[in-house]
Amino acid sequence: MARPNTSSAIALVQLRGGVPVTDSLSIAREFGVRHDNVLRSLDSLISDGTISHLSFELAEYLDEQGKPRRAIQLTERGALIAMPFIGGRNSRSGQVRLVDAFLALRQQLTEPKSVGWSTARGEVAANYAVVSQMLAMRREMEGKGTRSHHYANEARLINSAFSGKPDPIDRAALSAPELHILRRLEVKASALIGMGLCYEERKAALLAYGAELRGQKAGRLAGGGHENPEMIAAAANRACDWAAGAAAASGEGEARHDDA
Repeated sequence: MARPNTSSAIALVQLRGGVPVTDSLSIAREFGVRHDNVLRSLDSLISDGTISHLSFELAEYLDEQGKPRRAIQLTERGALIAMPFIGGRNSRSGQVRLVDAFLALRQQLTEPKSVGWSTARGEVAANYAVVSQMLAMRREMEGKGTRSHHYANEARLINSAFSGKPDPIDRAALSAPELHILRRLEVKASALIGMGLCYEERKAALLAYGAELRGQKAGRLAGGGHENPEMIAAAANRACDWAAGAAAASGEGEARHDDA
């Protein structure tokens, strides 16, 4: 089951399995309509065959209380059919932005990857290596071994903070703004491990940070804000220093969870 876009920072239209899609949550936000009203309109269009089964997919998302809620993911065709039936205070501007978003993404798919995208992709890979090294270092300081499932747990946690689900992320399909979000999450994960927080503490902090990042404006993320590769590398180095200092300060006194 697909997961919808729960943040305005991520594009109105996204790739799912290489196909441009949007979802009921994004439409509700863009059109200024309650999500349950959007679902009601889509359910009606689906039930009478106006939107075919090839143009939608059932989805779910986690609300603010962490409870799963229903949503609907739409292909470009499904979204274009649905738009006139949605309404809302921003109906006209929402339709324009949605069409423009689909056009922009299709154009992006036909163009070669930019240097900026390649750089961001490389930074994500490098930062995840730091996360793995930090985890092994921290556990060694606590007298623990690090097995494959420990690394897998961290990867799933980062994926959850990024997309709302622990499943593997197709990094090659991410846009540069999305790669910047993922990069920041990896740096944060390294820092949290270095602080000596247990898995549950890291999980709460990283999920909150992911929501914060996704809530920022897409334009700032696309440009990387005031960050640059040197700043990211410095953050990772500080995280490593943090781990050593935290371990020394703890004196191996407080027992922590074995993040199994």
